[in-house]
Amino acid sequence: MRVAALQVYPVKACRALALEEATLGPLGLEGDRRFAFVGDDGRVLTQRDVSSLATICPALDAQALRLDLGGLAQLAVSASSFKESCRVDVWGTPVPARAAPRALVAQAADYLGLPLRLVMLDAQAERAFVDARPVLVVTTGMLAELDLPGIGMERFRPNVVLEGARQWGALEGEEVELRSDKPCGRCEVTTIDQRSGARCGPEPLRTLNERYGGNFGVYCRVARAGRLRLGEVLQAS
Repeated sequence: MRVAALQVYPVKACRALALEEATLGPLGLEGDRRFAFVGDDGRVLTQRDVSSLATICPALDAQALRLDLGGLAQLAVSASSFKESCRVDVWGTPVPARAAPRALVAQAADYLGLPLRLVMLDAQAERAFVDARPVLVVTTGMLAELDLPGIGMERFRPNVVLEGARQWGALEGEEVELRSDKPCGRCEVTTIDQRSGARCGPEPLRTLNERYGGNFGVYCRVARAGRLRLGEVLQAS
């Protein structure tokens, strides 16, 4: 099965970055969901809370995390700014993090319309700011089988897109190995347009619930770390 797309989401719930290759480790693809916005209650914010998170475009370099706020403003928050130790709630799981000063992300708070903080995953964390498992894999065949015009793969926010339709227990590449863990149960985020942030329900969630038990894609764990490349062929078993 050929790798048709590789994507990371540097800031949880924000826009994806497409990659040519990436390092796959115990926490998933390097750079995936290593930052997050957090509300005053300590919970990580998702598009379920604020759909306009979809319109924030992140970029990451050695010096800073850069955020384009829907084309209206740009922020740059240096890695050295994340100094305050904290724990954030990701669906009931406390994850160690470091927060940047609120003043540095005041424009983002204004843009999203609520008080918030921006946090970076602590170096000692044993998981990224993921909902469940490190890597989400989908196939082009899954999308074709849905047969819903206007619904693109971006609605499902995958890390790895494979060409084909077959199921697998394990995927083995030149350096890496992924093992299937569990189906990915979908939520209302699939009904949000990932460019505008507009809620466009009820599809595809209605069809997923009616025909597929609400699932789309497979959560995988990393059995062997290494480099994964766009166009690479993974052997399925």
